[in-house]
Amino acid sequence: MEFDTRTKIVEPASLPVLCAGMRIAKGWFDVLTAETCALLQSAKPADGALVVLVYKDSDSRPAPLQGCDRAQMIAALESVDWVCLCHASEADDITSVYSGDSVIDVDAVQARDVIRDVLELHSSL
Repeated sequence: MEFDTRTKIVEPASLPVLCAGMRIAKGWFDVLTAETCALLQSAKPADGALVVLVYKDSDSRPAPLQGCDRAQMIAALESVDWVCLCHASEADDITSVYSGDSVIDVDAVQARDVIRDVLELHSSL
């Protein structure tokens, strides 16, 4: 039986109900790396659910993939229960009511910026 992972993508308005007792990860998710997958897998609580806030496209920060595509990739991960596509400011508002240990800023904890690395590699050719 096939499962359409897009059903895991929810609107910001439904998050207060969904997020009770859940862990939240947020970020751009410009590319999906093995490091990102491992980070999200380890972020999922053993007895709870993981909600991932994927930032919407922004004129000030272009992304290689559209927000809806990035959200669908994250939703396809087994460790992720819910995905919400929202503006970065909305994500800050959503996470402001949760304690620090229940929110992970994925962009801040990743060891490598793949996009920057690729651009640097190709600019020197």
